[in-house]
Amino acid sequence: MIPDQIHNILRKQRYQIKEHSGVKLCGWVRKSFLEGKECYKSKFYGINTHRCVQSTPSVAWCQQSCIFCWRVLPKDLGLDSFESPKWKEPEAVAEDILAMHKTVITGYKGILDRIGEEKYFEATKPKHVALSLSGEPTMYPYIDELIEVFHKKGMSTFLVSNGILTDVIEKVNPTQLYISLDAYDLESYKKICGGTKDDWESILNTLDILESKKRTCLRTTVIRNINDNILKFKELFERANSNFIELKSYMNVGYSRKRLNLDDMVKQVELLEMGKILSENSIFKIEDDSPESRVVLLTNKNRKINPKIDFGF
Repeated sequence: MIPDQIHNILRKQRYQIKEHSGVKLCGWVRKSFLEGKECYKSKFYGINTHRCVQSTPSVAWCQQSCIFCWRVLPKDLGLDSFESPKWKEPEAVAEDILAMHKTVITGYKGILDRIGEEKYFEATKPKHVALSLSGEPTMYPYIDELIEVFHKKGMSTFLVSNGILTDVIEKVNPTQLYISLDAYDLESYKKICGGTKDDWESILNTLDILESKKRTCLRTTVIRNINDNILKFKELFERANSNFIELKSYMNVGYSRKRLNLDDMVKQVELLEMGKILSENSIFKIEDDSPESRVVLLTNKNRKINPKIDFGF
């Protein structure tokens, strides 16, 4: 299972952990409760921030070692990779995730006067599940079934993947599929994500199947002076032909502060300029942005769909 050193750090970072699954209350849920603010996924796609679960079925297992990752990596502690766990059935994992989320939400019951009873009650009945948080969710072998379990519960799903397991990506049908594309060639991939040549080839294969998926987004975490020449991504962006691109600044939080510096973050005005460059030189155009989250949304000029999702509730 999870090495004690990693488990203890995650718990100190307020992760709820049940065997191989994890939940952490998104900071935007707190902001929604206490300040009435909504996250960029609310602005871009229409989710209800306070009804979103930030979770993962693979809290400590990932093929990559991205320098911008906010979680502790085995190599940060001088640890080798560790064995995969005995994976639980998807119905049990879904219940674990929802139970952990409810535990966290219940902690806010004492300040109903600040949140409001209606909003608090809605938060105890989440409608959106983000399968991201930490680790690589597609390493959970029943991820396609887990997504369907959540859908049968009337919940939407956002799956964020590094794209290495192309055969899994082919099978999954989340409400929206994210592929993290943080490098533009093998050399930059090894530097930024610590992956192998085979991993990079698998990611390229995944890009080639994205057009067959119903709603797709490439998310690029931009790091100053490392991958901020956005035109180097143009060929891969157009090869994938995704519905959306999110250009998001690296954020100097968590364990990434041991690998990168505050100055490695990119300003919103710089992200907007990158979006403008892509708008003028590619099939994508700027659709929206969120300065507080340092992210810019671009849409595909040739595959126009409404960014706002009809959740049916």
